[in-house]
Amino acid sequence: MHKFVGDQLSRWPLACDNFRALKNVKVREMDAGGLKVRLQFNPARMISSAAKLDKADISARRCFLCRENRPKEQIMLKFEGRKGKKYHILVNPYPIFPDHLVIAADRHTDQSIRRRYVDMLDLARKYDGFTFFYNGPRSGASAPDHHHFQAAPKGLIPLQEDIDQMHAGTAGLKYLASVQDASLYHYEKFTTGVFAIRSQTSKSAAKLFYRLLDCAEIPEGETEPLFNLFTYYTEGEFRSIVVFRSRHRSHHYFSEGEDHLTMSPGCADMGGVFIVPVEQEYFKLNRELLEEMIAEVSLTKDEELRIIGRLVRTQPELHVGVMSAKEIDFEILSDGAGRRRAILREGKIEYDGALYDELYFEAQTPSTMFAEPSFVLHDVTIGVNFHWERKEDQKFAGALKIIADKDKLTAVNIVGVEDYLLSVISSEMSATASEEFLKAHAVISRSWVMAQMASARRRRKTQVPDGVTDLPSLVWHLDSMTRPEEQPEEGTVYEYVKWYDHDDHRLFDVCADDHCQRYQGLTRATGKTVRRAVDSTWGQVLKCGEDLCDARFSKCCGGVMESFSTCWDDVEKPYLQPLPDTPDHDLDGDCFCDTEDKDILGQVLNNYDRETVDFYRWRVVYDRKELSALIEKRSGIRIGILQDMKPLARGRSGRICRLEIKGSLKTLIVGKELEIRRILSDSHLKSSAFDITFEGDDVILDGRGWGHGAGLCQIGAAVMASKGYGYRQILEHYYPGTTLSGEKMTENEDK
Repeated sequence: MHKFVGDQLSRWPLACDNFRALKNVKVREMDAGGLKVRLQFNPARMISSAAKLDKADISARRCFLCRENRPKEQIMLKFEGRKGKKYHILVNPYPIFPDHLVIAADRHTDQSIRRRYVDMLDLARKYDGFTFFYNGPRSGASAPDHHHFQAAPKGLIPLQEDIDQMHAGTAGLKYLASVQDASLYHYEKFTTGVFAIRSQTSKSAAKLFYRLLDCAEIPEGETEPLFNLFTYYTEGEFRSIVVFRSRHRSHHYFSEGEDHLTMSPGCADMGGVFIVPVEQEYFKLNRELLEEMIAEVSLTKDEELRIIGRLVRTQPELHVGVMSAKEIDFEILSDGAGRRRAILREGKIEYDGALYDELYFEAQTPSTMFAEPSFVLHDVTIGVNFHWERKEDQKFAGALKIIADKDKLTAVNIVGVEDYLLSVISSEMSATASEEFLKAHAVISRSWVMAQMASARRRRKTQVPDGVTDLPSLVWHLDSMTRPEEQPEEGTVYEYVKWYDHDDHRLFDVCADDHCQRYQGLTRATGKTVRRAVDSTWGQVLKCGEDLCDARFSKCCGGVMESFSTCWDDVEKPYLQPLPDTPDHDLDGDCFCDTEDKDILGQVLNNYDRETVDFYRWRVVYDRKELSALIEKRSGIRIGILQDMKPLARGRSGRICRLEIKGSLKTLIVGKELEIRRILSDSHLKSSAFDITFEGDDVILDGRGWGHGAGLCQIGAAVMASKGYGYRQILEHYYPGTTLSGEKMTENEDK
């Protein structure tokens, strides 16, 4: 490489003169934040600094890194990157360092580190006497419209030298996280937002680097965080230093006063070599002024702590039952082997020519703040027994486990709770919903699933029968074991009360369908708003006293929320109250969920949920014989021709929890609300809050709401968010008396 530089300088007088000028630059040392840095007065860099144009000016000049626009004297070395990417190694004609290089992409493409960091690592491995560096498009890049790296001989960057002399655990270098053989450290001197990576392999280094990058904020209008990057290979390790930024220039650049500095910090500056193109400023600079400039372009302490918090936080592991079938088709994305099939055979799993008790495919190593897809399941049924039931292929993060259970195979996704929530929020509603509404939903979905996990694991330890959670359910279980299967005699009254809770899963914590929470992996588009909602509420749960809240929710309460006992077990949850869905629960107020606003409904509902539009009030009309046949099919009881239907008990919202169905042969009494909805529909009636009218042979059901109505009303909460309510206020409205992560929620606190 040194010979290449010599050959270039021998034929390019301009570059040769500028390299000779390096011998005459003025240099002085100074302490900045505990790091000994260098100030370099180099008037030749004034020309280069002038080339750093604003976005509006870039299109007006010819790109000096494009091959057709380079001086005829400029020669190059070729370098082959990964996946067909190619680079030209060039001598920088306006050098800061000896043997200063520019490595430009062979085609005109915007400055971006996406999919190019591994090429930087490969350069460092091949030319291990050099440090390679990258200026983000708004962090010092002189050509933000043409991708390029720069390079200089190792040993010239003070920040690099200081970090290399430090060991993990020593003062100033704190270990944060690992990915396989790569480790990440926080450098606590000089300025905020400095992180160091050390790795044995380029693959692990890349995963950890992109995970770090994903934990930083991306400014509006940008495609990546603001940062500078150094990469080099030493002592058998790939090493990188990332310096996050808040802005390109400090106020000093724009000042017309005595504190003016003609300095636009880039990689060299943030590495401890401050280029001062004006001699007067070179002598004027003192520690106070320099540290002020550095602080302005660096992250704030809060921004730095946010990145560190995202890197070190953890999440509980959740087992989600996604699908069950005799055969399961799937793909593991990391191996490229394509579609595979597991088949139930003799009580075991037939896969790839052998029989197994269980298959387990590990998750991909995370390279982002939230996990990326690891596998695909084909032909997953969603909306089981609902009007939108259908099959689709779905992608999932986390690990895949396939188990044989009696007469079927079950696919279980093992995933972190927060990664699970990212999907739940996008699956339950549109990813374009307002952020405060999504935050509220993230908290209740997390609270609910954490409560289910705790309950499921307690049950598995005590080995009680499925569905047995208290004395009434134990009686029901024992009765079902001895109950005869024959039809009751004509003229008798047959009664059964049944509710569908989430405690009947033996092999996993929760299922993936509406029976628990709608979870469709990473199939639905996950927008930035969803990521922000889960990220900003990470770990937050609702509590009632010291207990996790069983935070139920439904699409539309219909105007009044419902109590727990109407829909499930005969117990009450103090935070699930039958209150009006109005401001301050005022009986005379306007109901939040009474809306036909298409924009709001579009935020809450996915496309298939909008296949029906009558959420708040609805009507279903049956022919008497049609309904008689439907009840017989759905209940398995021959009632004859329907004579009458009469509510025997209702909840405070008007939802029927005990319904008498009188037929010409038998009378059937059924409950609770979901079983009533199931018997009176080929899928599920929208809710059990309905009035019954007989008009000749027509049976008319006039209903209210969609779902059980307990807890948060999704449409109502979306309307609240559109009216300016914060997520804490939304939670207090639907779960009164609860606390959020141990803090009492009050309206004053939210304001």
